[in-house]
Order: sequence, then structure tokens, then C-alpha cells
Amino acid sequence: MKKVILGIASLALITSCSSTKNLHKTSSLIETTIDLNNVVDDKVVVEVNPQKIKTSTITYQIPAIVPGTYKMSNYGQFVSNFKAFDYSGNELTVKKLDTNSWQIENAAQMDKLTYQVDDTFDSDIKHGIYVMAGTNIEENKNFILNLPGFIGYFKGKKESPYTIKVQHPENLIETTSLINKNANRVNKTEDIFHASRYDEISDSPIMYAPANTISFNVDGIDVSLVIYSPNGVHKAEDFRAPLQKMMQAQSNFLKGFDTTKEYNILVYLFDDKTYKFDIYGALEHNTSTTVVYPESLPKEQLVDNMINHVVSHEFFHIVTPLSVHSEEIHNFDFNEPNMSKHLWMYEGITEYFAHLFQVNQGLISEQEFISNMNTKINTSKRFKDDMSFTEMSKNILDEKYAPNYSNVYMKGALIGMCIDIILREETNGAYGLRNLMKDLSDKYGKNKPFKDDEIIDEIIKMTNPKVGAFFATHVQGATPIDYSTYFDKVGVQKQSSTEKSAYFIDQKGQPFISVNNDRKIFFTKRTNSGLTKLGIQAGDILEAINGEKVSLENIRPAIGKSMQWKAGDKITMEVSRDGKLVKLEGEYTQPTTKNTSLTINKDANHTQNKLRNAWLKG
Repeated sequence: MKKVILGIASLALITSCSSTKNLHKTSSLIETTIDLNNVVDDKVVVEVNPQKIKTSTITYQIPAIVPGTYKMSNYGQFVSNFKAFDYSGNELTVKKLDTNSWQIENAAQMDKLTYQVDDTFDSDIKHGIYVMAGTNIEENKNFILNLPGFIGYFKGKKESPYTIKVQHPENLIETTSLINKNANRVNKTEDIFHASRYDEISDSPIMYAPANTISFNVDGIDVSLVIYSPNGVHKAEDFRAPLQKMMQAQSNFLKGFDTTKEYNILVYLFDDKTYKFDIYGALEHNTSTTVVYPESLPKEQLVDNMINHVVSHEFFHIVTPLSVHSEEIHNFDFNEPNMSKHLWMYEGITEYFAHLFQVNQGLISEQEFISNMNTKINTSKRFKDDMSFTEMSKNILDEKYAPNYSNVYMKGALIGMCIDIILREETNGAYGLRNLMKDLSDKYGKNKPFKDDEIIDEIIKMTNPKVGAFFATHVQGATPIDYSTYFDKVGVQKQSSTEKSAYFIDQKGQPFISVNNDRKIFFTKRTNSGLTKLGIQAGDILEAINGEKVSLENIRPAIGKSMQWKAGDKITMEVSRDGKLVKLEGEYTQPTTKNTSLTINKDANHTQNKLRNAWLKG
């Protein structure tokens, strides 16, 4: 998953078995129907036919979490009017066990379940579901069916096959990786999809929208892009050339990997006059990704950010976790999750590859790539740097570790970079991280998970002891990484400078503030002279600027106003510090910040230049 907060890239992982065309035995088939034609109070009705139940009671569950989001979602909070009926149409007794679970009594007599589902996009419920993992119900306009928000599973029957019948307006076309029995659209208002088990349902979002789609083939991969642009601002055709160029470069980079035969990109561009999403981005799946971005962004910015960075990141998940993943991922528990230790791999290496392929394939320069890595180093310093990455990953749902999640896209990528350089150095440039992931893909593959506690030892056996020492010290251990050690090997050096900035962001748009789990804005360790003179300390929670209350909803215009400050202006900020409200006052001073950049050393020796070339172009 990739997410964007406040328009600032801070940068997750959904897996399951791929689609199958096998026929299913009727006796075990779970039949579901979603009626999109009759929207009442912004809700749709879902019906579930479980076939014959042999037990006296059975529990139906809507997911509490889906893999890739790394936080509890509790989709059951959007389910209402839950009922069970026997074969005579009489209601059965239903007991709600918790937010996401319902127990049906006399289940052997049950014919079907029905319930209503509200969407997350415009809900009045305060929830923590990422918009790209959410659901949307816009009658006759658009439906985003991230299916865990609509369909659940019977406890103990998650491996049962499903059919999903979707009744929909004729003017809306479906895009999904699920197999559609009505693909030829004989019935233009009904689709029937097949899924081999519940994990495939979770892994296969569906979007219904007016026709705005392009398709093309890249080295045997059928790629589709569908865009819902509510005001007709963006056409899918306008993105064909840059998307095809990017996908071709990725295919070249992954030559030799067993990737996928299809990839669907579902893009919802929201009207920011209607929705005030402070977080947006993309959520990856095995053969698709769901993307949510502001419609107001110009094409050039959508290409650079959404296509070249976010979508490219999601596509690289076909390497890990699709081909390389642990038992915790392969047998994911949607209601009582057991998390894996290896976010450094699933998200870190994925993010690293999303940058490496661009320099490797000539889409960006070597200096641009190195500058991107430097940005990740600076951003990673906002998080707790002396924390075991495997410990954090295993416990990412705990409050102690959750605030450090976004670091998987920063330090996680840098971990991948360091391992890559170590491997290249130890093999005289012949073998790198891409080779290692290819070997791991061949060893395991999408249907053979590894054991969480054993994969690092396996990697060490496949490579060399220096990789093991790095893991022990910086991944399993909590020692911060000295990146200069690795950059020196490839002829890259530090360069310091003092630059002007604004109070809240620097010249490159990098912030001096961030957002905590309580959606409060706080000041990071990275600061500038203006904030220091005013008396701001790292960890201070911003409450007000010049007497105006500040929140996540109005921080953007507040930052805009601060960029208009000039000499002589009086400044006040109110912050919460150690539970007390502190008022800080001062006069405007031009903020400056010390920046450390990375640049290629023109005096690098032959060995350094050779290793750098193998690292970036090998």
C-alpha cells in the first residue's frame, strides 16, 4: 500500500491465491448477491446463500482487518439490519457477538442471510479505514466494491468457493480480476463472478463506473486502466503513453520473474469539494490495485506521482508478497490476525524496487535516484530509528509500534538498498537484491509460504555472512544504520548546505510537522531556525496559530498563510507539551535549515564507479 497524507508522500500488502477457472461443487458453493440497483439511504442489500449447514449454530464474520492496511478496520460497523431466514421464510435467532460477528441459531434450518451495507466514503461514522481500502456507493454513478466491506465468510468455511452476483445499472461497467461468467454482457445489468475461496474475494476489488478505460499488453501482461472522474476532468486515454512506458520498464526490470497475466488499475478521482480526504493513495492486490487521488491534480502531477511512484510500487508487490511471503500472509486471519516480521521485505523491498527500476531503465538519472534515497534517509529520521524492524513488524498493530508504520517505506527501502550494495560488493557486482528475490521466488512461489522465523537464515545460506551480520545488527537488532558506510562503497558522498525554508515546510516541500495516531499535528525532530527561535520543541502538538485553532482539516490553508509572513510580523503558536498548553510568541525571522545532500563523487576510484554501475544498472 502507498498512502499520501496532506499531499505529502509518507508512503502496504494484500495477498491470496490467484483466480481460478475450476468449476465448483454446488454442495459447497456459497452464493452471494449484491444489489446495486436499489440504493436506499445510501445502502445496498447483500444476500448470502450458504447451501446446507449441518451444525446447530454457525458464525458469520465480516473482516476486522485486511492484509496490507496494517490497522484494524472493522468493516462490520457498516453492516445493519442483519437477518437470517429458514426455508419457510421465517426469521431465525441471530446473536451479534461483536462488531464483525453474528451467530445464527438453528443454522441447519437456514436458507439465507440478508443485511444492508453502508459505504465508508461519506459515512458519518468515525472510522480508520483508509479510503483506498474503503467502499463507495454513488447511485447510478460509481460503486467501489472492496469486497471485505460487503461480503464475509462463515467461520471455519473460509476455503469454500463463492459466486458473487452483482446486479447493477446498465450504464456502469465492471473492472475486476475476478472471472465474470457474464463477461460477454449477455445480461447487461448482472454479472456473476467466481472465487475459489474467501482470500480471493478479499484480493479482488470491483469498480463499477461509466466507460473510461484503456487496455494494452506488455510482454504477455494484459493491463487495464479504468478512471472514474466525477466531473469528466481526466480521460484514461490521456494516461496510455506514460503508463505503458512505465509498465514496459517494470517488465524489463523483472525479466525472468514469474509475474502475472493480467493487471487492473482501478482509479477513483475524488472531487475535493465533496470529499475532504486527508489520506489517499493506493492499495495493492495480486493482479490489481485500487487508487484514490484528487481529481483537481493536473495530468502531469498524476503521471509523476500516481503513475510513476504509487502504481509502480503496487505492481512490484507481485514479487513480494505474491511470490515470496510467510505463512501468516498465506493463511491470513481476517478477524484475529497474526502479523509477520518481514515488512522490511514486503513493503521495504517493494518500495526500493519502485525507485531502482527507474534509474535501471533510464527513466531517471543516477543523481535523481540518489537524491530520492537521501529524502528517505531524512524522512526516516522522524521515526524511532533505534527499533528492531522485525519486532516492529510483528507488533505493528500495537500502539507502541503503530506510529512507526510509515517508516517501512523509508527505512524499509533503505534496508533493501544496503543489502543490495552488500550483495553486489561481495560478488564483484554479479549478484544483487533483484537476483536474490528471483531465487526466493523460484524457491517458494505464490503457493508455498516460508516460515516466518526461518526466512532470514535461508537468505543468509543463499548469500553470505555479511548479509547475516547486517540483519542481526540493523533489522533484527536496533542499531541505526550508518548509510555513509554503504554510499562510500559506490562513490557517493555527503554535501552540506544551509537553505531558506518556510516555517512548516522546506524548499522541497518536506514538512517539519507530522500526524500522530490521534490525528493530531506535531513537530518532528527535524526543524528550522525559525521554529527553534520561537521555542518549538520536537513532539509539541500544534493547537493554534495566531489565535486560530489548527486541525488536520484546516492545516493546508494555515500553512499557506504562514508562507506569506514577512519581517516585522508577530507570530504566536499554542502547543500542547507534556499535557500542558504552552503559548509561544515571537517576531518573524527568515527560517533556515541545514540540509545534507548526496552527490556522486567525481573523484571516485575505479572500484567505486564499477560497483555503482553494477548496483544501479546491473
